[in-house]
Amino acid sequence: MNSSAPPSVCPRVDRPHRRASPVSRALFALVAAACITSSGCSTTRARVDESSRQVTARNDQGADEVSYRIGPTGSDWRRVDVADGPDVAWEVGNTGVLVHVYHACGRNMDSPLPALVQQLLIGFTDREFVEEETIPFDGREARHVLVRAKLDGAPVLIELYVLKKDGCVFDLSCVGSPDRVTATRPAFRAFVEGFRTDRTPMARTNEGR
Repeated sequence: MNSSAPPSVCPRVDRPHRRASPVSRALFALVAAACITSSGCSTTRARVDESSRQVTARNDQGADEVSYRIGPTGSDWRRVDVADGPDVAWEVGNTGVLVHVYHACGRNMDSPLPALVQQLLIGFTDREFVEEETIPFDGREARHVLVRAKLDGAPVLIELYVLKKDGCVFDLSCVGSPDRVTATRPAFRAFVEGFRTDRTPMARTNEGR
């Protein structure tokens, strides 16, 4: 990962067109589904402190909304900027595998975890759940799934963690061609295991009471 590159100069992954790769379309499909679920996407970007691995993400008005920490990223993970997309995203080496974290707070957050997972998979066909479980995660429960699917006929593998906490939903995903996501899973698991929230709007409100 290029730790010296600020988010504003990260390579940009724009909305996919007909020649976009299956992986780019798959990530966009996940992001689009998350936007639908949360009634809209923020176009602001997150700040990442490389030394502490703290991410500070902002809302539509540009104000700091949440902060959280992530696990280690591999030396070959390269930050990318996904248009109208997640807080942070990485491409894993030259494999085409993409890892991202997305959050949304305050709107339409009452759905149960399995329903949130299903909403994120809108646009994918021939879905097969290889793994599906509810696990303890950051002091709450999260839904973890591994899904084989197709997007426009191309096979993809999606590993997804969905967490609801303090009025916010956090999605952590790894998506790409099946063989390459399988090879990335140990590094992605370490990345996920290091995740924890620091601040959320509800937590700040409760602190002020």
